[in-house]
Amino acid sequence: MPINADYEYINAERAFFQAQTLDEKIRALEEMISKAPSHKGAENLRAGLKARLKKFQEKKEKAKSTGKTTKKAIKKEGFQIVLLGLTNGGKSQLISRLTNARPRVDSYPFTSKVPEIGTFDYEGVRAQMVDLPSIGSEAFDIGIANTADCMLLVVEQIEDLEKINPVLSRTQGKKIIVINKADLLEANALRKLEEKIKSKKLNAIIISAQTGFNIDQLKEKILSEMKVNRIYLKEPGKVVSKIPMVMRTSPTVKEVAEKIYKGFSTKIKETRVTGPSSKFPNQKVGLSHVLKDRDIVEFHGI
Repeated sequence: MPINADYEYINAERAFFQAQTLDEKIRALEEMISKAPSHKGAENLRAGLKARLKKFQEKKEKAKSTGKTTKKAIKKEGFQIVLLGLTNGGKSQLISRLTNARPRVDSYPFTSKVPEIGTFDYEGVRAQMVDLPSIGSEAFDIGIANTADCMLLVVEQIEDLEKINPVLSRTQGKKIIVINKADLLEANALRKLEEKIKSKKLNAIIISAQTGFNIDQLKEKILSEMKVNRIYLKEPGKVVSKIPMVMRTSPTVKEVAEKIYKGFSTKIKETRVTGPSSKFPNQKVGLSHVLKDRDIVEFHGI
């Protein structure tokens, strides 16, 4: 951690280390440079960041000229979501709605030949999302889905699940049934489908990747399955950080402090919390206080 770096720089640095692609690393470095301390003691830091950015930009230009992709091989980092489905079910269009990925979308069968990787970024929470080639294609490989934390089973009708379920025997993650192409349904058919989902007690949602219908509701559903806590940091006298610190379990104040950097908790003289875990705004709490999602934490006496 650089001298006197604020939380915005720390968040940008964290995004850099979590980046999955060269483009994401470049964006994160640009953010780090803009948020880096401006005092003289940080000159070497800024110079190093700019040198690294230049190196990555040159690497990207070289990849363009040779026709090579800038994407890394699929490696699970953090929470991973996998899209599974039959051909022409709309998975490619859906991942473009949910992430920064821009896959090729065509009407003919088995368009996707390789997994497409994107970054799900919603309400300050980031996760890796992978769109696998359609079940039944030569390129389909269930291996990635077996270790994924969450799967979106993309279908056009509930009956399609009968063709998907046989490949799920070794998967362990949560499953969300995503019934796509709601734009093709009339109001009465849509109502009957909703009733069918309720009667069967399915963890399902009806969406349209084409029009965006219920896409925000799907994002909320994914977020709830991730079971994360978003902790917003605030420096005394400054506004609350827009980018939260994301924790996988209900963390204590000490755990949050130590995630900023090791030994940080020993330098804290006072902590104030505003949010779901506090009894009132700016409540003074100890290091063992358990935080909840969307809490705002302000450290004093550092």
